[in-house]
Amino acid sequence: MKKYILGIVGLLFFLFLYYSAHPLATQIEINGHRFTVELAVTPKEQERGLGYRDSLPVDAGMLFVYQSAQIYGFWMKGMRFPIDIIWIADETIVDITKNAPVATTSSLPTYSPKEPANKVFEVHAGTADRLGFQIGDDVKILKR
Repeated sequence: MKKYILGIVGLLFFLFLYYSAHPLATQIEINGHRFTVELAVTPKEQERGLGYRDSLPVDAGMLFVYQSAQIYGFWMKGMRFPIDIIWIADETIVDITKNAPVATTSSLPTYSPKEPANKVFEVHAGTADRLGFQIGDDVKILKR
């Protein structure tokens, strides 16, 4: 019985270490442009978001996934670079917050969509304009 319990604890520890080094990821496509995205699904992952990172690859982003469509508020806590926030309901862009700046004071503004969203995609600032993303565009979540 002790070996069984130690085996389970060892497996859980290995999974924790692996997941810490290799976060859940997938790919999404918008208007023919494909991105590799980290998934933020737990409250802890969603709170941290892209905060405290120095950079992000051009063809990458973070996708926040929620159980229901709501008006979620996002802040720039710990952000070191500006981002575009693309608000998605199911598989359609419902709003875009362009060039959300790095916070320069202790007061953090909150960004929210005009329509309820159940997914939020964060990318480098300027990406939405550079690739011509618009409200109503389809978003495909691809299997890896």
